[in-house]
Amino acid sequence: MIPPLPFIPLLLAYALYQAITSALPRLFLVPPLGWQTKIQKVIDHSKPIYLKVGLKRSSFRRRLITASTQPSFYTNFNNNKLKLLPEDSSNVDGKFMNAMKSRDPEDPSRKVLYGFFHPYANNGGGGEKVLWQAVEATLLEDDRNIAVIYTTNIDAKPLEILAKADLKFNIKSLDSKRIVFIYLRRFSALIDAAYWKHFTLVGQLIGSVLLGLEAMYELSPDIWIDTIGLPGSYWLVNLILKVPIVAYVHYPIIQPDMFNKLKFNSLGSLKSFKPNLGDLKQAFKFIYWSLMSFVYTYLGLCVDVTLANGSWTFDHIKNIWSRNSSESLSILYPPCSTETFAYTEETQERENKLLYIAQFRPEKRHLLIVSEFNKFLNSLREAKVPVSSWPKVVFLGSCKTKDDSHVLDDLREQVKQMELADFIEFIVDCSFDEVKSALSRCKFGLNAMWNEHFGIGVVEYASSGVVPIVHASAGPLLDILSVNGPSHGWKNDAGFFFKCESDPDYLGEKKENMLVFDINGSPLMFPSLSQLLDRIYIEEPQEIDSTSMESKRKAALAYVTEKFSNEAFSRQWAQKMGVASTLEAEYRKNKRDKVCKVY
Repeated sequence: MIPPLPFIPLLLAYALYQAITSALPRLFLVPPLGWQTKIQKVIDHSKPIYLKVGLKRSSFRRRLITASTQPSFYTNFNNNKLKLLPEDSSNVDGKFMNAMKSRDPEDPSRKVLYGFFHPYANNGGGGEKVLWQAVEATLLEDDRNIAVIYTTNIDAKPLEILAKADLKFNIKSLDSKRIVFIYLRRFSALIDAAYWKHFTLVGQLIGSVLLGLEAMYELSPDIWIDTIGLPGSYWLVNLILKVPIVAYVHYPIIQPDMFNKLKFNSLGSLKSFKPNLGDLKQAFKFIYWSLMSFVYTYLGLCVDVTLANGSWTFDHIKNIWSRNSSESLSILYPPCSTETFAYTEETQERENKLLYIAQFRPEKRHLLIVSEFNKFLNSLREAKVPVSSWPKVVFLGSCKTKDDSHVLDDLREQVKQMELADFIEFIVDCSFDEVKSALSRCKFGLNAMWNEHFGIGVVEYASSGVVPIVHASAGPLLDILSVNGPSHGWKNDAGFFFKCESDPDYLGEKKENMLVFDINGSPLMFPSLSQLLDRIYIEEPQEIDSTSMESKRKAALAYVTEKFSNEAFSRQWAQKMGVASTLEAEYRKNKRDKVCKVY
């Protein structure tokens, strides 16, 4: 009998739900009957042969990794076929086969797979620094821990990626044998913003769902860790694997602040809607963002441990994911290598340069610095300051994508057109040692992003004796240079602050030759960057004399050294992974069926 038409969608939805919650867990986690025989056949064969696994790639790979003396061998870099490590294939005294036996969740010898979902693992930004410091801390915490790195950097070999992590971030204690790289090839383009000319948020969300599904198909972990910010993966991980989800949030993908830019930012405001193209676009954007906000809030319900990279992110996530009563939410500042810079009192004069460490991306606002710096140079000309004493700007950063490279190209072209080539330098894709060298030479450090969620570069300035000149918002204002609380003016004991007219919180007013902004409901005044530079270089040069500069260096250094050190990050990360590990054993016993819980 054919069911009535209205019931067909319900039946299809039920069938899909059953497939996700029942069939896929068995596919990803449970090996087929006779799986030991298949592996034994490969061991007994006279020559190395591939293991025939069919669709059960994840379950077989899990067995091999948890039993192997070198888990990293079972990467899928070369291809997705499985063969045995020669040492494993020798199976001395049956040790390898015995190690693959099903284990109780409380078994102290059970290996645990920590899956780090970080598609751009081979890039050189702050997010990757968090990733590799977290991997190191996880492996050092327990010899049973194995790190699985899900990456789309398919052209980079595993050891090349680890070498770059060492080169860029000076992370040297990575046990390469216990790091398994799983390369994701099918849906990698879908998470790139450049792929989606329209509806970028929903497109990337769908892309992260599919990429997460591919990751689970290749190798399902015991704990899912998102260190890059792709929340679409949480939904299926929660439904299929029933494992703890850890989210290190660099910034929320949807923020209440975004709605302030819209004409219609609430249902009530739609009453003023008029039937014209402009209002139609604004209303559609409001509905679109509202739906995305609802989805993001729902995805937050799947997370067990949330780590925010600073106060600004913490406050937003606490509000957005407030419905998740079981979630552990706390601030974990990113590792900033404050130990490695070891600033001591100056013995020689630094170069008169303003260093800006940032990836070449539009939101970093390099062009703003160029424009403001050009205004400042005009002021120096008018004040007849000798050219020999003019400062220079140094842009130091990396390019992750083709879009980043275009930003860099446009920036170079702008510098050329404004005839600033003699006053602006570029250092691109350099090593960690080159970064340290620049930090040891330059006098000032710049940051120009509005609402920089944290700002590792600013910490590096402060811990290296580089006096920060930063945008007065989010991380730099609330966390990094808040020596005696967030600054309400253009300077404090640790550095200098500016804002600009293009900031969304600008009130359109000027007072006492400064701009007026609405900050947490209070009108506060800050100079623009060019106004600030005019002030410290021309009007009040005593603010940057040797005594004042040394005082700021010492104040900033004392504040950031321990707070943002690698050691502090690793210690707190290990504590949070302890929470996740406890939840993993609990979920295995209570959320999975009898078969899945032992696999």
